[in-house]
Amino acid sequence: MQIIHTNLVHEHWSTSMKQHLSLLILFSCLRAAFSVERLCSNPDTGVFIGLAVDEKVYVSVPGGPDPDTGKIQSWNLVDEDSIGPSHSFTGRYLQVVPDEGRVYPSRGEHLTDLKQLENNSPYVAFRLDVSKEGAGWHTLFLRWTGGDTVGGGDSVFVSLHSLSKSKSAIAGHRSLKPLKVPIDSTFRNFAGCCYDMQTHACPCQKSQPTNETCPNYIVREEAAKFGAQCSVGPGVMEFVDSPQWYLYAGQEVGNVMDFDAEPWDATCEAEGSDTADSGRDYASWNIPKGEFELRIYAREDGTAVDAIYIAGPNGKAPGLLQKFGVGDSTICTRSGSSGLGSALRTSGFILLIAGVVLGALVAVAKTDQGSAAMHEVLQHISQRRVPNPSVSSDGIMNTYSELRLQDTI
Repeated sequence: MQIIHTNLVHEHWSTSMKQHLSLLILFSCLRAAFSVERLCSNPDTGVFIGLAVDEKVYVSVPGGPDPDTGKIQSWNLVDEDSIGPSHSFTGRYLQVVPDEGRVYPSRGEHLTDLKQLENNSPYVAFRLDVSKEGAGWHTLFLRWTGGDTVGGGDSVFVSLHSLSKSKSAIAGHRSLKPLKVPIDSTFRNFAGCCYDMQTHACPCQKSQPTNETCPNYIVREEAAKFGAQCSVGPGVMEFVDSPQWYLYAGQEVGNVMDFDAEPWDATCEAEGSDTADSGRDYASWNIPKGEFELRIYAREDGTAVDAIYIAGPNGKAPGLLQKFGVGDSTICTRSGSSGLGSALRTSGFILLIAGVVLGALVAVAKTDQGSAAMHEVLQHISQRRVPNPSVSSDGIMNTYSELRLQDTI
């Protein structure tokens, strides 16, 4: 009877959460259809700018429900407070909430395909309109920071997608990255890794170091559970011919919850999937004329983003003291190349999408579960971050501390 009861509860919960997620996605689609403005490069600087405070220049798409709790996370616009990230341009920034220590893909898994993030990781999307004159190489500078100081909430995946029917990812510049293997691989006999609380990297060790040289040592078996990877050897690299995504994880100055500590981050890792990126790559794409979507997927919840800055073929890198304010996003002002016909087709498409979305919302809301889910959605939309600075999304130091505490009891 207990098993049957548990299954029934799980089935009811799953149904409720599926409706919850469907409603969130429907709201996101409706918002995208009506209010998302395209970004164009500034004709004088050749740069695209998208600010978190300018809500009409992006759409936030929620992630999938947590397998254990059913909770759904999303990128929300939050206000600065005394315990969260500081020095955003306007006092408001985007953050993955609720901040509870979740990681994407699931803990211990490595990202090998963008499909692992679809319908799973929450993302925020900026739409880019590239002109014929502006076609060419574009490089991303990301203004972001971590949501705590204990090794969590400090990593995202970034990808660029064509807004054609397939919405396929655009490959980045051919690159190199250090060749790595899982810490428990038989290729190398690693004893464990030494976790760095500032950079969140965990360099592998062939033997256990002393507490003086490595106070946060993680044994091989425990590190493997969190997907720790080890370099095969100094200078051993591998080519990434067509990067589908870039990993931003950790910064040169460490995770200090301060946007101004490293105002713009250009270094990352092509197709990275570790607790810290290599810092040897740049997110660059050779973009033709057309419309595209830049997606910022959460790797860890709590991560915060203040702005994007994309320098085109003639654009310059952002200055150290360069500041932006409300309304400084480079929203397109020129009309599309297809003229009135294109505008009419776009309007018709928006009305079609709106009709489908509104019809679905009405149908779902008429059911008891749908009505409850609608109430949850409205609460979710108005939700604000509840900080938990003791939670590490990487989970390494929290779990290790718990294990050590158990050993002393």
